[in-house]
Amino acid sequence: MQSSRRVLIVDDQSDLREQLAQLLLSSGRQNKTARLVKSMRARLMGFSDGAEKDHDALPNYDIDTAGQGQEAYEMVQAALNQNAPYAVMFLDMRMPPGWDGLKTAQEIRKIDQNIEIVMMTAYADYSQEDLAREISSPEKMLFIKKPFHSEEICQFAYSLCMKWNNQMLESARQNWLGKLILNLRKIKQQDTAKDSYRRILDAYLGFLATDKGFVADWLAETAKWNIHAFSGFDKEEDALELLIKNQSQILDTTAQSIVDTLNVIPLREQGVNSFIVAKNAKTSNDQTWFHCINMLNLTALDQLAFIRKLELRLQNCPASSTLDEIRIIIKGLKSKYLGDPDIAKLSARLNDISY
Repeated sequence: MQSSRRVLIVDDQSDLREQLAQLLLSSGRQNKTARLVKSMRARLMGFSDGAEKDHDALPNYDIDTAGQGQEAYEMVQAALNQNAPYAVMFLDMRMPPGWDGLKTAQEIRKIDQNIEIVMMTAYADYSQEDLAREISSPEKMLFIKKPFHSEEICQFAYSLCMKWNNQMLESARQNWLGKLILNLRKIKQQDTAKDSYRRILDAYLGFLATDKGFVADWLAETAKWNIHAFSGFDKEEDALELLIKNQSQILDTTAQSIVDTLNVIPLREQGVNSFIVAKNAKTSNDQTWFHCINMLNLTALDQLAFIRKLELRLQNCPASSTLDEIRIIIKGLKSKYLGDPDIAKLSARLNDISY
């Protein structure tokens, strides 16, 4: 999940909007003369010049401005539709002739429950208690009186962007854990081998938030692929074509990797040589996400190892016609020797082999 420093400034005075925007864009940055003096002093004193490092550590805001409440509402809606929401909004209280700050905050809060709102006013039109009562999520709303100091605006923007990003990350982590539990249940459901492959694929696609992918084995003895289940492709040959096209890169993977537009997850333990391949998957660099995918991998490996043992076992089973004949014989013995534990064990063993 990428962090966001998108800020929306809403005020009917264009000069104030521009001043606030320039203030945030240059927040914490020294002017060119100050940077030059600092660099020269560092070199004369024999210290390393940390100016560039300090520059990289500064906040880098993405700022938009709006002159009216309705315009701000439309911009917030568009940002949500583009999956690039604003983190913080600085909102003036009086903006004639359109919506005032209260009406704007109420309407925007209806479509965006997460945006942090800073109300800016020089008047006492509403008390803080009134605004908190009228606008939902008061914990995501702050107030600042005009005129304000530049340091206040910079501190608000920095802290609230950090708060917004931390809350979004925590929400994403909760979502990953919920999807993990749901998809682990899919994998653990006992089924036929064919259905088990399908459940494993569905579990990964559900966690990776995509509907296109497949699960395949690499058969080293024949140097061929065996696709067990696929989704989002018109036919199996389309998935096979992708495998052959990226074969060398896929076989070289030892951990989750990106190959072209494919997310490749190798499962190579306990005699298993399988690959989960998902197209256009949604991933994250967060440690919690990696813990979740690793748990999914371990569960899938256990199930695939079980399937492999079952397939090897069934290869050595008698033909179904022979099993039917044996079943008829045992049924007769059970009737003749009612309650005999050895006959009961033999019947149970037959059912086990049949599975």
